[in-house]
This record gives sequence, C-alpha cells and structure tokens, in this order.
Amino acid sequence: MTKELEFLLKIISEAKQILKNSKNAKQKLGSSDNDLITDNDIKIEKFLISKIKEKYPKFDIVSEEFNYNNKVTKNAFVIDPIDGTINYANGLPLYAIQVACIKNGKTIASVLDMSEIGLCFYADCNGAFLNGKQIYVNEVPIKNALYDIEGSSVLPQINNMMKHSKGFRKFGGVCNAMAFVAAGWIHGGVFCSDKIWDYLPGMYIAQMAGAVVADEPGFHAVAMNKEFLEILRAETAKKKNKSNIIVLHSLNGDTLKMWGGDLQNYFITKDINVLLPEFPIRENSSYEKFDKILSAFLEHGSLNENTIVVAHSIGNPYFIRFCKKHKYMPKAYVAVAPGAIYNYPSTRNDYIVKVKEQAYLKPEELAYAKKIKNLVCIYSDEDDKNTEKFTRFIKDTGANGMYLKGYNHFDGYHRIYKVPELIDILNELLK
Repeated sequence: MTKELEFLLKIISEAKQILKNSKNAKQKLGSSDNDLITDNDIKIEKFLISKIKEKYPKFDIVSEEFNYNNKVTKNAFVIDPIDGTINYANGLPLYAIQVACIKNGKTIASVLDMSEIGLCFYADCNGAFLNGKQIYVNEVPIKNALYDIEGSSVLPQINNMMKHSKGFRKFGGVCNAMAFVAAGWIHGGVFCSDKIWDYLPGMYIAQMAGAVVADEPGFHAVAMNKEFLEILRAETAKKKNKSNIIVLHSLNGDTLKMWGGDLQNYFITKDINVLLPEFPIRENSSYEKFDKILSAFLEHGSLNENTIVVAHSIGNPYFIRFCKKHKYMPKAYVAVAPGAIYNYPSTRNDYIVKVKEQAYLKPEELAYAKKIKNLVCIYSDEDDKNTEKFTRFIKDTGANGMYLKGYNHFDGYHRIYKVPELIDILNELLK
C-alpha cells in the first residue's frame, strides 16, 4: 500500500465519525430543488482540507463546496465530502465520502467509503480493494448487463440503452455506480456531467479493478469490457444531428402501446432509433411536465434538426408550444388527430376537457407550426362529421393532409388504433 493511500484511509476514517453527529439537511442556496447540502458536507470537507494542507501543503485541492472552481493540476487532491447527498439526507445509505490523489499528472490513490453499510473501496497501483480484499470487474453477456446512468436529464440515454439490455439501475450517486462496477456487482456506469469530484475517485477504483474507462466531456464511464463501453458511448454520450423518430402520446398514453411499438419494431431493422417518452397521463397531464421531460431529449441531442416527431392528440398542442418556446424546428412533424389544439364545444365535463383547456394554442404558437417544412396531418372519423377541426389545422399550418377514408382501425373513443400507413410516411420523410 502506498503512503498516499495510507494517508487517505486514515483521514477518511476520522472524517466519517462526523457522520454520527447529525443529518440535518438544508437547501443549497442558488441551486435546484434537487440539489442538497447538509451540515456534514461542510464539516467533512473542512476537516479533509485541513488534514491535506497539513500533510501536503504544496498540493492543490478541488472540492465540491469550497474549491469547485479550481482546476485539477499535476499535484492535487479531489474531494467529495458526501457523494449521494440526497440519499444521505433522506436516510438512504447509498452515499460515500470519497477522495482521490493526483501526483505528477496521474491519479495514484483513491478511497470511497460507504460507512453506513460498512463498505470501504480503495485503490492504488497495487489494485482495487473492498474491505481489504482485492476486487475485479465481472463480465456477463451484454443482454444480461446491469448498468447505472447518473446525471440530470438522462431519460433519453436510458431509452437508448433498453434495446441492448433492460438492466438499468439508478442508485442516486456516481460513487455507487463506479464502486459497484469495481466490485463486479454491476457491469457499467455512466456519469453525464463534468463535476470531477463526483466521478474521479470511483473511476480510478473501477479502473484498477480492471474496468475499461472513458473520461470525455459529458461522458465519464466505466464498463466491464471495451464492447460494453462502446455501447454506452454510442447510446449515452451526447450526440447531435442523429436521425431518429420520437412518438408523443395522447391523454390516455395508449399511443405507445398501439402503434409506437410497431414503429420501434420496424425501424430497428433500419438502424433508426424510435423513442417513446412516457409523460403523465389523464388528469396528471400538463404542459409543464411535458416540457421538462422533452427538454431532456433536446439537451441530450436526441431531439435535433434531423428528428421526425409523431404526435397524437394532446401531444400536438404540447409539442407545438414546446417548439415555439425553445425555437426548435424538427426535420418533420406528423400530427395524428391534432384536434386538441382547438377549443370546440363539448358536452363533456371531465378531466379530458380540463386538460385540453390548458392546451389550446395561442395564435402565435400555431403560427410557429407553419414554419415547419415537412408537416403531415393524419386524421379519420367513423362518421365523417367531425373532420372540420383537422381540415382547419391543415389550412392554418399548410400541412399535407391524409384523411383515412373508411378507416376501421379505431376504438370506441374515436382514437386511431393502428396506423400502418405511418411507416410509409416516415420512410419518405427520412429520405
């Protein structure tokens, strides 16, 4: 064991005694609702900094609370006093004190201590260890792989990975992902952010346990082997301008079960990704929730200038409003039964009417849809009496209309049940 590792183990052993005192959490000033800091974050970080300055006065320090603007230099310590603070503040024991030492430009020692569950991971040039026993990554068939994707707005990445393995787990802290890969309990971990104190200590431990690693802007990952790392990179690293299809469902959410799955099964053979984000349905539906979820796809790049968006019913006014707000322009937009954007008389008085009242578009929002170059409106009705709202949409936006005359693929609520014609339309739009 190197002297640097011995030093880290000693000071972290002393620091974790602070955790026994209290768990009083307070909101971090100027941060989001989900970003917490506890009294012990401050106490532990101050303690670790003081000990490091005593022993290594010429080393720089990068830490979450006090030195977050500092750059990592050739000789530095990287500190996260409590990684997984939200878990800690709520009594969930998946968190860790973690510190890494960088010397002559290379990470040479790291400790990740999960004191509440009695797990201490550490590593130096001699390998990676858990409570004194050397540990190694574990390889399994990719379809059986377990993996964690940490960071904000990771829904697109999760969706992308499901076609390779459904073994997604989310532990609420990068420390858990990295340590569990090192121990062989899971097989891949990704952090979609660049806060070095979150990922560096655990990444080094995983690497010394045999993991293949990637340390790139916005993509910090460890994996059981190179093949799985490349899959994680392809599906979770931020991408721009990749052609894909996104399906936005109706108030009942049944679009995804009806024809969203059909599109996925067909286009996967053409290497075109079909994403089916799940939004709150029925009375819980709201534009604000829609905007938050779809914004994650925009941030990640899954929603880009080469994306074709297919929206059904209430998904249409929500999507058009989203486009106007974010100045987003898709490659193409297929509006299936977009009547929900208009206020038409109704004898109903249930949640559907109440949600629609919040969805009706303003003239300037509807005008924005007219700017979309490839806009198709698909509609049908069992008795041909309620097509006015759809022909109105076609007139207002300049959309190419497709009326499915004599169409019998609907259910008792007049929702379009199956649209096999969509595949032909999308194939044309993808050209």
